[in-house]
Amino acid sequence: MDRVYLHPIELIGDEVEADRWKYLALHHELTELPNRRMLYMSIEAYMQMAQESKTNLAVVFVDLNKFKKINDIFGHFVGDAILKDVAARLLTLSNNEIHAFHFSGDEFVLIIEQADYLDEKIKQLIEVFDTPFSVENNQLHLGASIGISLFPEHSQNANELIEYADRAMYRAKSKSTIEKMYSLYDGK
Repeated sequence: MDRVYLHPIELIGDEVEADRWKYLALHHELTELPNRRMLYMSIEAYMQMAQESKTNLAVVFVDLNKFKKINDIFGHFVGDAILKDVAARLLTLSNNEIHAFHFSGDEFVLIIEQADYLDEKIKQLIEVFDTPFSVENNQLHLGASIGISLFPEHSQNANELIEYADRAMYRAKSKSTIEKMYSLYDGK
């Protein structure tokens, strides 16, 4: 007897359900932010717009500090609630030409248009973490390590920009203080 295999999309009966699957393919299931796949699909367009308008573009890699400890102490349900709250706070920055993507786990990537005003926009990002997160009647102060790479200064390649921002984030994490929790890529 021959087996017939159907593609999952063929099993979907109506258009609404198909649209839902497409949405889930491009957004993080928990936070509903655009996901890594969407980042890679859209970063080139942002780079093209920056090139056409002769402005800089910043790729910002954000890692939540001590997030594993929160999961270990309070459980994954609380960790998930914090991720949702972080996502909601990052979305408030979208009016300022800052676009948030949920990269993975406790990592987010932001695309900042008009990076000529980068200091002001990074200050807005840092303010996202100034307000404590409410967890089971506790107020938790959650920091973030932030790494930044610039288009076209550091690279004109999308993958390299993300990699360089990631490297800068790890440098920021190793030197993180309350006053300075971000690092600009310096070629290392």
